Amino acid sequence: MASATFTVEHPRNRRYAIQQDIAEIAGRLASEASANTPRRTGAMAAGWHTVPGQDPGTTLVVNSAPHARYVEYGTRHMPARAPLGRATAAGRR
Repeated sequence: MASATFTVEHPRNRRYAIQQDIAEIAGRLASEASANTPRRTGAMAAGWHTVPGQDPGTTLVVNSAPHARYVEYGTRHMPARAPLGRATAAGRR
């Protein structure tokens, strides 16, 4: 009788393997964004947190303050301050 060797690999295993590392990096990014956030009441600075993404190996950095997008991207009346953008740029150095 002949023998055979099979290797079964889930296509997302690599993502599962780095999931913890990605979550830690996202946490550091959220902390850096909080440090870069302008403070009037502190609500936006306290609003940075991470949530798991839909796919394995993904983590999202989000802000629960309703005005966060206006501070990040600016409006026609106010220039962008980009706390998350600055935190991301600082991480690339």
